[in-house]
Amino acid sequence: MGLEFIARVIRTSVVVSLIQLPFVALYFDYRYSLGIVLGCLWGVVNLYFLRSVIVCYTKLSQRSKRQLLLLLLLKFPLLYLVGYLLLEWSLFPVMSLVVGFTLIFAVIVLKALGRLLLSLEGFKMEGSIFDSKGSGGAG
Repeated sequence: MGLEFIARVIRTSVVVSLIQLPFVALYFDYRYSLGIVLGCLWGVVNLYFLRSVIVCYTKLSQRSKRQLLLLLLLKFPLLYLVGYLLLEWSLFPVMSLVVGFTLIFAVIVLKALGRLLLSLEGFKMEGSIFDSKGSGGAG
């Protein structure tokens, strides 16, 4: 699981949050569904900045020190100010923002479980009766 895992988590989280948009808007409220999308987008931007800060910190050349400082100055004050304003303005239910932010963690857990199950399935299938060699797991 490398940087491509984080990129897939970001893409999947955005897609899932957009898929829920019409259904939650229809069955609950459009503000609730938009709150989920905004909470997810806030979390995605946070994860993207966190990934960029870590990548920049591990390179630590002169150029990346400036870039790291810029990322830190953007991430913490700007991103958390936006999060504060989303909560303060009360345009969206707080629970919808929390659900949207938590959606990223659900995607991470489900993707990791999927990878684990696929690796266990491949391990289990080697010696099973369905082995492609036809040996049935014996000798």
